[in-house]
Amino acid sequence: MLSRQRTRGIVLWLASVALFILAGTASAARAQTADPCFGPAEPVTIAGPAGPMTLALDDGRLVRLADIAAAGPAADRRLEAMAGQAAGLRRVAAFEGADRHGRIVGDVVPKDTTEGLRIELLSGGLALVDPAVISEECLETSFAAERRAEGAAKGVWSQHHPVLSANASNRLERVGQNVLVEGTVMDVGRSRRTIFLNFGADWRSDFTAMVAQRTAGKWVDAPVTLTGARVRIRGVLEAWNGGLIKVEHPAQIERLDASSRPRLRSDSR
Repeated sequence: MLSRQRTRGIVLWLASVALFILAGTASAARAQTADPCFGPAEPVTIAGPAGPMTLALDDGRLVRLADIAAAGPAADRRLEAMAGQAAGLRRVAAFEGADRHGRIVGDVVPKDTTEGLRIELLSGGLALVDPAVISEECLETSFAAERRAEGAAKGVWSQHHPVLSANASNRLERVGQNVLVEGTVMDVGRSRRTIFLNFGADWRSDFTAMVAQRTAGKWVDAPVTLTGARVRIRGVLEAWNGGLIKVEHPAQIERLDASSRPRLRSDSR
């Protein structure tokens, strides 16, 4: 028969173990739900890379890392290193279902970490923010990670400056790539369906950013008010006249003179 003192010691030990387990469970739950922009984490195993910023899971599903684009081959190598690893899959909270390629859009959190792979790639200068489905408010964490990489000259920011001048003579060499273009909006042109942000006197030979009229009414800071503003435009550079980027998300435009980006109206979602 156990003595009263020993029994009391066992009870106290079991209670401490229970508290430790509960604390660990609560901590894990907080890590999974701390970011309201993503849903709760689902345990998964990564099979390996399956395309640009895309991972295959061992159950056959595909995950597209939301709203980032590779900034060089180092990003692909990081995805390759994820093969066989356990992780937590988090879907973008505001994006239900799958994209047009049947992929889940979200993030993965490698086992035993609390930081998602998206932020790891951005803060290491291995990826750039590529706004698509995440709301502007939820993208602030992503932009902050990209700014940290830029300030510390990490990854692509250390090899060459990934920002092109709108007046650069060699900008068309980057056609088909995800780029950042900086310049001053000389004037704003409008047609029935489109708003054109012109960065030079001749739109046939100068860089242009294009915004669909159907989306312009949803923005707090209308694109037509950007004349004279110094901005940074991000997106895929197209070979149209002197180079073109189609702006489909407000966060693709960053006002450098105001340290802000045009925002969507709160009632537009």
